[in-house]
Amino acid sequence: MVSTQAGRQRHPKVRILSLDRETCTFELTDTDPDIANALRRVMIAEVPTVAIDLVEIEVNTTVLNDEFIAHRLGLIPLVSHVVESMQSPFEGDGDFQEINFHLDVHCVSDDTQNITSQDLRQEQSQDASLDSIRPVDDGDSPGEGQKGILIVKMRKGQELKLKAIARKGIGKDHAKWSPVATARFKYVPEITLDQQGLEDLSEIQKIELADSDPTKTFGLHPTTRKFFVQNIDLFNYNGEIQDKLQDMGRPNLVKIRQKQASQAMPTALVPPVCTLPGAHGVSSGNEDHFIFTVESTGALHPEDIVRQSIQVITQKLHTLSSSLEEPDPVTGLPIDITLG
Repeated sequence: MVSTQAGRQRHPKVRILSLDRETCTFELTDTDPDIANALRRVMIAEVPTVAIDLVEIEVNTTVLNDEFIAHRLGLIPLVSHVVESMQSPFEGDGDFQEINFHLDVHCVSDDTQNITSQDLRQEQSQDASLDSIRPVDDGDSPGEGQKGILIVKMRKGQELKLKAIARKGIGKDHAKWSPVATARFKYVPEITLDQQGLEDLSEIQKIELADSDPTKTFGLHPTTRKFFVQNIDLFNYNGEIQDKLQDMGRPNLVKIRQKQASQAMPTALVPPVCTLPGAHGVSSGNEDHFIFTVESTGALHPEDIVRQSIQVITQKLHTLSSSLEEPDPVTGLPIDITLG
């Protein structure tokens, strides 16, 4: 992925900061805000997954009507690791895959019975690779004692029988196909410390100041006992340290500024800026340095979401480039796409 700004080629770099089964945090450097935002939007809306698309309800005597139950079924994330090998109804020659589930429950107990995603049963498919598609709670969560995603509660004598059909899709068509619970990025801040003023604080005050920020961005040096920035990547513009400094009556000891290119993004997408006037000292931060946090719904591993989003953007650029290489329909000459 190469972007240009004022005709200058850039070569973005990615470094993984943390990764587990649900969340990926990484830094993206040497690129522009428009590329960072494109990556975020593609992760939300254009990375495909599998979700329940059609529901045929045969019997429903529960307290929820058919539309409510169909909507809740659609929002249950399905493990979609094989989605890249599938076709959606809008792709290819119409030979797309479907995964059928059925649910047939009759409450005979005097106690309230919870009907969850674990009660969905997949019908055997001719394609064995599709057998891995199942609700994410089905042994896929790292937590203990998982009980599935609640669909409806039933009382004695109530019955629910239905068939659900799952298909490949993207979040642009419906949010149920979005693979992320959240995908966001922030600018690495510029933090300036007034070391002379901080030295006037007692050690207890320094500890309280460092502990006031829940992200643990700040700390005390183990040898010099100086207040310092121990991990700038963790800061999330929460304003907690600003409030603490105000309570201490020393609001000028730290300055936190979001360093970014002017007019880089719409105001609605930019996190609030925490500015404490009068601070001076050591600073860091960069306008082409972004920290991404991607939280998966469980349909895909977070690293797969990032990888596929880059592939989607790359494919879009290839399609655009190929289209522009075709002759102009009026002049018959190649289209000039020179930047600079």
